[in-house]
Amino acid sequence: MTGRLRSRLLALLGAAALVVGPLLVASPAHADANDFSYASWNSVLQLGRDDQGRAELRVTETLVADFPDFDQNHGIIRGLPEWYDGAPLSLRIVSVTDGNGNDLPYDDGTVDNGERQIKIGDGNVFRHGLTTYRIQYTMRDVVHRPTDKAIDEWYWNLLPLNSAQPIAKFTAVMMFDPAVTAAMTGDRACYVGPAGATTRCDLTPDASSATVFDVAKNDLPAGFGVTVAFAMKQGTFAPAPARIPDPMTDTVPKVAAGAGALLALGGAILGIGAMRRAGRRRGRGIVVAQYDVPTTLPPLLAAVLEGRRNAANPAEIVHLAVRKAIRIQDGSSKPILQLTDPAAPPDPLDAAALAALFPHPAPGTLLHLAAPDDALVKRLKTLPAAAGAAAVERGLLVRRRSAPALILSAAGLLAGIASIILAVPGMAVGRPAAIGSFVLAIALSVVALIALLAALQRYRVLTGAGAEAREYLLGVREYIRLAEADRIRMLQSYRGAERRQDGSADVVVLYERLLPYAMLFGMEREWGEVLAVQYEQENIVPTWYAGYAAGALVGSLSGMNSSLSATPTLSSSSSGSSGGGFSGGGGGGGSSGGW
Repeated sequence: MTGRLRSRLLALLGAAALVVGPLLVASPAHADANDFSYASWNSVLQLGRDDQGRAELRVTETLVADFPDFDQNHGIIRGLPEWYDGAPLSLRIVSVTDGNGNDLPYDDGTVDNGERQIKIGDGNVFRHGLTTYRIQYTMRDVVHRPTDKAIDEWYWNLLPLNSAQPIAKFTAVMMFDPAVTAAMTGDRACYVGPAGATTRCDLTPDASSATVFDVAKNDLPAGFGVTVAFAMKQGTFAPAPARIPDPMTDTVPKVAAGAGALLALGGAILGIGAMRRAGRRRGRGIVVAQYDVPTTLPPLLAAVLEGRRNAANPAEIVHLAVRKAIRIQDGSSKPILQLTDPAAPPDPLDAAALAALFPHPAPGTLLHLAAPDDALVKRLKTLPAAAGAAAVERGLLVRRRSAPALILSAAGLLAGIASIILAVPGMAVGRPAAIGSFVLAIALSVVALIALLAALQRYRVLTGAGAEAREYLLGVREYIRLAEADRIRMLQSYRGAERRQDGSADVVVLYERLLPYAMLFGMEREWGEVLAVQYEQENIVPTWYAGYAAGALVGSLSGMNSSLSATPTLSSSSSGSSGGGFSGGGGGGGSSGGW
């Protein structure tokens, strides 16, 4: 290291010492806002009875804090209990002043672990040295009734036992109204030390008055408390309403709310079950094999009646193809559709499906299902709803609510509301059992409300005509399941011959038209094999499927059903900056949480 470089480094270190050194001297290594002490702590407590005969305590605490000389403390925090022996203390802050009686700023809006935190001081001002704080407050119901003795007892902690500050000098004066003094049994005690200590301290009667007692202790370490206990005759004070059990507010609401929630849930479950059973109601109760489907029952409508909506769109697309409205071609990953005859759809629902696929019906138009198309997705999503509306309009379905479910759910909710009302008087006086009943009643009433909302839903239920139409579809499924000989025998019957008179080629047409319904029933593989045999026997190449290859029809149909079920998809590669995007359409994002 050169002499010049060494000189520069020493100069820099010296400058740093000049800047940082005073800061290190001015700030202790472990400064903490709790690192101070109390030069004195004086409490004056007066116990009396209010106009209702309940215990009332008036307290004045004068605390002299000894803060360090450096900037550490803006003020103090005094935590005061809000509950005692299961009853609220009705804590009320009367005033917070300094040693000269001037009001001090404070905040008492924070409750921590059952204590209200009185935060005294100005955040813009640091306090140093001896600083006086005088806090005046009142409480009610500070007297309890022990379980081991028939007395009323004021058993009170005069200091916080979790304080981090030592107290150089502690004094307390306890004053009693004359009526309270007259009821004293003479039993009294004073204890000093950490929590659980049994060390006794002196409780001195004041020489000037029989209603005043003093206690004084010096050099109390942090965490040391002083506790006093005075016994009075039982009945000296009216008990806190929160300590008087009342089954009507403590127990009955729980039972009523629980019964109401069970009633509402049971009604909703039974009602929904009844509606679902009604959705599968029987028509004539007889399923007869059927080898054709009326044009008034296109796959979209049949899927609604049979409850197979997931397969509705793929079956409808194949239905349009075998009806010569479109032609299906094999694509690289998903099929390509070609519009051939816009006027071919035999039913308004078929026309709606064709319009969703080809909004601009020009013959020869191609639709590549592999290409993401958000608008096409939205159009196809409207088809099941349109089919459901058509089923209602054609008298096949009717929307109904379950009357028993409504009645039981409403009764359950009313029981829950009644339980809330019953718990209110007990909650108003602060009885913990009633508060628990109130909270539970609200929670169970919410359950009953959810059950009622579920019961309010209208369900699609098959009408008589709808049940017969569904049984007809079940007959079509039976026909698809038949052996080929049985199917041919049925077609050659008198009834079959009357309806089909164009020769064997009509069998191919019939089998093609049943293919979409085989897809609805999940039987496209089995029916594809039957159809392939017919194509080979008649030496026919289907015009509706440009990708037909002998021996490969079954595999093509299975792949087509799965690919049509999953297409098209929302675009995940289109831009969103121009206003055409959607939530979740971009990359990244990951996950988020909170603490």
